[in-house]
Amino acid sequence: MAVISGINGAVYWNEELTDTGSASDIIFSSGDGTIVSDLDIDFETKGFKAGMLVTVAGSTGNDGTYTINTVSSGTLTVDEAVTSSTGELNVITFTEAEPGYEEAGFYNWTVNYKIDLMDATVFDTSSGGRTYLTSITSWTASADKYFLTTANVVNDWLGETVKARFFLNYVTTPSTGSPSQFYEGNTIVTGIDVGTPVDALVSQNISFQGVGALSLKTQTQAWNLGIST
Repeated sequence: MAVISGINGAVYWNEELTDTGSASDIIFSSGDGTIVSDLDIDFETKGFKAGMLVTVAGSTGNDGTYTINTVSSGTLTVDEAVTSSTGELNVITFTEAEPGYEEAGFYNWTVNYKIDLMDATVFDTSSGGRTYLTSITSWTASADKYFLTTANVVNDWLGETVKARFFLNYVTTPSTGSPSQFYEGNTIVTGIDVGTPVDALVSQNISFQGVGALSLKTQTQAWNLGIST
């Protein structure tokens, strides 16, 4: 059995960014993998970032999921090939795709996963000891990261529901022979603590309360093909 080093761990979340643009103002350029929104969308202000996956829908011949290479106010460059086009006829939607995005600085995470027990002891079966039935599961998590002076979006998470993924092993291009493995679930951020030592980097501890099920998943295909079931 292979063991996993924590050096390949990560914390990802999906901010669920989405925006639409008038197709007549969006140009796909196949020569350099560029998607230009002349008038409608300021990708940079909306929060799209290099390394994020974005799904395009509503285009003529360019629907799919792309890996963002660079971002400016009205332009995305992507790693995958696009088909040249101008004067698209539909409304085109840009949506952040899975697995989400990792803000730099995470260096530790912990997940606590447990199941509740119900006492089922009755007089005629106790025999001097208790019996139990399993009930529902619950989970919490925490993650430590270094404080960032810009784009530190976690400060807006308190009290919000966030989809988080806690990677045991993150692989940029997963495959059957080199898979990614992670826990995923919806969470409510219940606390953000900041530590400011005089002789170290400023750090943040983020506390999560799980909402619903926690799933352990193994990703064996490229991220732009979707999350493995």
